[in-house]
Amino acid sequence: MSFAFLAPLFLVGALAVAIPVYVHLTHRERKDAVPFPSLMFLRRVPYRTVRRQRLRHWLLFLLRALAVLLLVAAFARPFVDRAALGPAVVGDGRDVVILLDHSASMAYGDRWSRGVDAARTTIDGLRAIDRATLVAFGDRADAVTPATSDRPILRNALAAIRPLAVGTKYAPALQLAHDVLEVSESPNREVVLITDFQRVGWTADAPIRMPDGTAVTVVDLSDADASNVAVTGVQLDRAGEGGDRLVVTARVTAASADTAVRVGVTLEIEGEAVESRQITVPAGNAASTVFAPITVPDRTVRGRVRVDGDALPYDDAFGFTVEQRTAIPLLILHHPDARAGEWLYLRQALSIGSAPPFGIEFAPATAIGPVAFDGRAVVVLYDAPVPGGDVGRSLRAFVEAGGGVLAVLGPRSGNAAWPPDARVLLGDRAGPTVDRDAGRGGTLSILDYRHPLFEPFSGSRGADFSAARFFRYRRWTPPDSAVVLARFDDGVPALAEMVVGGGRVLLWTAGAANRWNDLPLQPVFLPFVHQLARYAASYRPRPAWREAGGMIDLARDLRVRSWGGAGTVFGDEPGELIVEAPSGTRFIVDDASGYRLALNEHGFYRIRSEPEGIATLVAVNTAPSESDLGIVEPDVVSAAIAAGEADGSRLARLTATLTPTEKERRQALWWYVMVAALLLLLAETLIAGRLSGRRYRRQTVETRDASAVR
Repeated sequence: MSFAFLAPLFLVGALAVAIPVYVHLTHRERKDAVPFPSLMFLRRVPYRTVRRQRLRHWLLFLLRALAVLLLVAAFARPFVDRAALGPAVVGDGRDVVILLDHSASMAYGDRWSRGVDAARTTIDGLRAIDRATLVAFGDRADAVTPATSDRPILRNALAAIRPLAVGTKYAPALQLAHDVLEVSESPNREVVLITDFQRVGWTADAPIRMPDGTAVTVVDLSDADASNVAVTGVQLDRAGEGGDRLVVTARVTAASADTAVRVGVTLEIEGEAVESRQITVPAGNAASTVFAPITVPDRTVRGRVRVDGDALPYDDAFGFTVEQRTAIPLLILHHPDARAGEWLYLRQALSIGSAPPFGIEFAPATAIGPVAFDGRAVVVLYDAPVPGGDVGRSLRAFVEAGGGVLAVLGPRSGNAAWPPDARVLLGDRAGPTVDRDAGRGGTLSILDYRHPLFEPFSGSRGADFSAARFFRYRRWTPPDSAVVLARFDDGVPALAEMVVGGGRVLLWTAGAANRWNDLPLQPVFLPFVHQLARYAASYRPRPAWREAGGMIDLARDLRVRSWGGAGTVFGDEPGELIVEAPSGTRFIVDDASGYRLALNEHGFYRIRSEPEGIATLVAVNTAPSESDLGIVEPDVVSAAIAAGEADGSRLARLTATLTPTEKERRQALWWYVMVAALLLLLAETLIAGRLSGRRYRRQTVETRDASAVR
């Protein structure tokens, strides 16, 4: 071990120690003149300068010299340089990360109170030289406090944490703990994991090893033989003529139970019980029950399905909203010479739509004026002449303002050039007819199932488009702005999309009657027509509920269609939105936060705009995974994340990589040296004052005695 200096050139200032020496050696003691009648009878004694060079106050001299040396040393920034910094230099303090699980499963029984007690015990055990970081985690992890040794701050932050309705994921919490401890300068580091060790949160990406030398402490809050009954989902269906009645199907699960469970299930609408029944749920399995159809008001209402309460209240109720049924208004323009039977299949398909319903109106394309598109969501050009002039300009403005157009090419579409405004929407013209009567006709062979229009038909939910046979269709050259969504087996586009302003245009080249193809006879025809109309109208149904832990963009996800212009339930510029959480907490969301709202509580969020006063409801339910109380063994978790390097080797590695600047900054010895120098100067001042006072009193006595002699 040796002392080193970060700025050794300041040691030149040690020459200043000569100043106290010079002061003491050259100091002339002033003598007061004493009147004497005559010196003629006194003997002359030679002046001896050696008496003037004798140090009379050694203590003052040493204090002044040492203070100067300490000030010089402080400016030179000393530090201890040795191969292995022990606790005396680095310090034996700890950096502790407290990981507290506040997912929904922690609300089971007394788990939460036990978890808070464990965290408080850890905080109370911190010493003045220790630091702790409090982290609350569920499906994501948040550092509630920075690393601090202030125990009141940690206790207050702990008191503010509450269990949320979110799921459990260990990986984000362990990653955050790793990041905090990785930059720690303390050789003693520890992770305290306080959780119920729910199995669903432990995935393949969860094991994250802590930095070398980190101790891992686990606090197991799980309960032996824990059981739970939960409502994990509902299905909402429309029944009756026009879909005016609601049928609710509830799914109830029994987790970790040894025997079948008999439980009461209740359906509530607007807080009032509508129907209750008893069902039996097999052990470790699920059961469904269908409530009788009910008539709901023609407005947005809230509903719940409840089961008898148990030790985990968060999943005993499942909330949902039933939106007001607003029909999508469609204007279908047909050729003036067309017969009603030509659009029979299209009309029948649209008339039985209930999610949402469609309001249909037919009109000849040549008998409308520029105002015909007001209040419409979609204009269907069904094998009709493309309007030009004022009507064409009005149609273009309608699309640019957010409206939709579905153009269906057929036998009467012709191949003449379209009017200028229509070319912006549809391209140049319809092409000649492709005749596939020979053989079995053509098929749809290429469909973009990644596109939102075809996404509902993908995967296991898919419908069979390949069974439809197409005997005729029109060639059409898509403009550069078009995106082809489907092609026939010969490569000719079947369906394409063009985005114009705020709206969209869909063009289908094969008609919609049972003349050019047999698609209307296939089961896929009905959902396909509904999807075309919904997509052209930019219709996005709001989900009846959302899962806790998600994020909602209020200005986008709550957007509704105000036919005649696109907007939101809060207006085109929402301004401030007042959000009331299920717990009763109120806060403001505005453009500064991007209108993003984290859904962490179970129940109904009420969102109101100011100053319009328009309100909407968002139902939020606990993540279904939280109802599974199965655990992963704590030893498995601690073994997977424990560090592998010993404390001593980590300490040596830490010392070896420190630069002189880092070593000096970690020790901060200059501060102590500076304080010592200031204390010496203070002591010197006090001692010098006492000596001066004593000399003054002595001189006063001598003067008084001399005066008495006279």
